[in-house]
Amino acid sequence: MKHYWLIILLPLLLIYATDTSAEALREAEIKAKKALEAQSISDALPKQETDLVDGLILNRAMTRVGHRFYREFVSAYRDIGGYSSHSGLSIVERATARSGSKVTILHNRKPIYITVVSPASRNIDGQAAAAASRVNQTLRQNKKQASWAQFLDPDLAPDEF
Repeated sequence: MKHYWLIILLPLLLIYATDTSAEALREAEIKAKKALEAQSISDALPKQETDLVDGLILNRAMTRVGHRFYREFVSAYRDIGGYSSHSGLSIVERATARSGSKVTILHNRKPIYITVVSPASRNIDGQAAAAASRVNQTLRQNKKQASWAQFLDPDLAPDEF
């Protein structure tokens, strides 16, 4: 007689448990959809053409060491909240057989940071983090100087020579 009640109650308990887990699964699905909508990922065209280029960091590395430096630089630059209103940075690597790779970071085709990275070095991550910090500082300084330069020069445009 005792087993008879177990046979009747066990399926009822299982049905109740699956209903609550299905309900919890639906709630989790709804939360995930809301989180994706909050990220505001859109394939719409940007309003300005400069929105396509601002914050872009190009990789012109040739070796594994250069690619690793690039990955670590971008990661460190994003982690420190790097200045993103720049008109694009390029990381150019010139590989040499004797001393490793010469990595140059360019802004508007002008070098703003140069370092040498050795393949035997274990400090590539540290070099990339230092480069990210220095580049961020240089870009902020250049922006500040550019905003003051407009008040110091009485001419509307530079001379054409």
